[in-house]
Amino acid sequence: MVYFGWSYDFAAGRLCQAAPIPDFLRPVRDRAARFAGLKPEALAQVLVNRYPPGAAIGWHRDRPQFADVVGVSLGAPIAFRLRRRTPAGWDRRTVTVAPRSIYALAGPARTEWEHGTPPAPALRHSITFRSLAEAAKAGAPAFAPPRSGD
Repeated sequence: MVYFGWSYDFAAGRLCQAAPIPDFLRPVRDRAARFAGLKPEALAQVLVNRYPPGAAIGWHRDRPQFADVVGVSLGAPIAFRLRRRTPAGWDRRTVTVAPRSIYALAGPARTEWEHGTPPAPALRHSITFRSLAEAAKAGAPAFAPPRSGD
């Protein structure tokens, strides 16, 4: 797992600057931004992740310091699961994310639904781009420059 632009310090609960987005990822970011209807520079954070066979992603929502989430899936197909709590229990959806496909989480899909994946059937990589929430851009307490040694 490697972050560019910004990383999230889970222990401190804040964003920290990471290495700049490398040139080789900029064309992918441009296409992801076009897909999501965003300006490329709005996608200020990139997470590149490797999922070996058997790796799963637990149920979660991305941190509130981030706004839009745009993912590019490479390698094995994966069941992308979504759920939200309702008065009657859980509303669930599953979408198969094919290799070399892209998805965007915005609006209620981003804020009301959790997402995760079952164990990967084979090697898979993802490139996840995120825009910063307005509070993070404004320098809210959850947003901080890197600490010494970061």
